[in-house]
Amino acid sequence: MKQIAEMLVKQRETPFEQVAKLLPGWMKFDLPRKWKCIGSVLIIRIPEKLQGHAQEIAEAYSILPGISSVVKTGDISGELRQPSGVHLLYGDSTETTVIEYGISYRLDVAKQMWSAGNMGWRAGPRGPPRVKAIYDFHNPLVIMDCFAGVGYFALQMAKAYPNAKVIAIDKNPESIQYLRQNIELNSIVNIEVVNKDCRDEYRKADVIHLGYIGGTCDFLSHASNCLEYSGKIIFHEVYRDKWLGFKKRSDWDSMPANLSKKMNEHSCAVEAFARVKAYGPSSSHIVARLKRGN
Repeated sequence: MKQIAEMLVKQRETPFEQVAKLLPGWMKFDLPRKWKCIGSVLIIRIPEKLQGHAQEIAEAYSILPGISSVVKTGDISGELRQPSGVHLLYGDSTETTVIEYGISYRLDVAKQMWSAGNMGWRAGPRGPPRVKAIYDFHNPLVIMDCFAGVGYFALQMAKAYPNAKVIAIDKNPESIQYLRQNIELNSIVNIEVVNKDCRDEYRKADVIHLGYIGGTCDFLSHASNCLEYSGKIIFHEVYRDKWLGFKKRSDWDSMPANLSKKMNEHSCAVEAFARVKAYGPSSSHIVARLKRGN
């Protein structure tokens, strides 16, 4: 099949056309036209009509450049934001390595979440200008990443602020294992790893990162108690566009009044705000830099 793939590439066909040529014609209309790649793992959704041909389809998609494994995707759910219902259809492993902004991340797509739409944002202070505008801090001494996972944000912040101590906290022991691997893989020396619920860890920090989706406000009180007087909290969450006041694209750059009001209720003031990406129908993933309110 790899030899056939090389012939198809030379014909300047789209990736989908290259894959479709390897499968029976009657499948073409129902084949996935969108997929995502996490390192060398390709993730697809196979429609119900084609479930009985899942492995055959996966083998065809494996001809795409750089792909060593193909998995059928599941949903992200639960407090630990873990994938469920992920099935390996082609290849030997669901482990992979992703390289972004000079950092290598090792993870298992069957156990850890990886959002391709967060590229750039994971880079924090080492990312593009609109990301730096949120993640630019003045010589922080201690940075606390409360939902570190495999090191999505902690690794980049440790690189950007080599004189700071980064405390990377996560309650998922499997993610902690990959976090330790990634610290070693990237030769980072200024990260301390803590395997527990972040609300059980009391440290004072200049920057507290809340990179969680779904109920982030539940952690604001603890973050405020750990924050140095002039410190900053980075707050990630998903809200309905209507609640945010997003009616058109030009609204994305404006500060949502409802968000400011909600943060004030938690004794925080919004210092900077940005929309990260769309998150399902009529919802947006947003990020805000907070300081202590009056």
